Amino acid sequence: MTSAELATVEARIRAFEARTGAEAVAAVVARSDRYHGLRWRAFAFGASFAALAAVAFDLARPDWTAAHASLATAIAILATGLTGALLATFTPTFERLFLSRERAEAEVRQRARSLFLERDLVATPGRNAILLLASRYERVTVVLGDRAYDGRIDSADWQRIVDAMTPPFQAGQEALAFGAGLDALETLLVTKGFRRDGMTRNVLPDRPLQPGDER
Repeated sequence: MTSAELATVEARIRAFEARTGAEAVAAVVARSDRYHGLRWRAFAFGASFAALAAVAFDLARPDWTAAHASLATAIAILATGLTGALLATFTPTFERLFLSRERAEAEVRQRARSLFLERDLVATPGRNAILLLASRYERVTVVLGDRAYDGRIDSADWQRIVDAMTPPFQAGQEALAFGAGLDALETLLVTKGFRRDGMTRNVLPDRPLQPGDER
């Protein structure tokens, strides 16, 4: 996000906290896991594709029985598989084709839990922190709340916030995604009866966290 977009989200977080008494933290990470196995999947896909092409060629040209045919086929299969692995290594968009949605969401949820602890979001006096996490590689968003919301906000409620963030985030509009998430979250909390208490202290940073923001 640009400096202007960061400032916009930061101001929106302050307004959100002033109305609800909750503490929101917005964070963007480059990716939630390395997914080394995806390169092997890409290799297997390329090799399988080449093998299928070789079978189709053999069926179409049964007379092609030269002594070097087996060697040429093996080389083609390995070369195509290696090409797939290299594409997966250097082209995230291609690599992501081999990542299931379920795995991506699970890894981003795990990253959210880790970040919640790493950033001491459990340190709020009322245990009322809410993390809005967007993971760029997976193109997945997660919303995670602390204990103050147990029994009052369920998984379907949190999912509605995620649903509001996802379209703009997948379109590359991170600031709009956080704005949409905070709008939906504020409506949800107000509906559930959350209001700012005059004694509430803001102990967490309002400025969004970006890749590279390490302690």
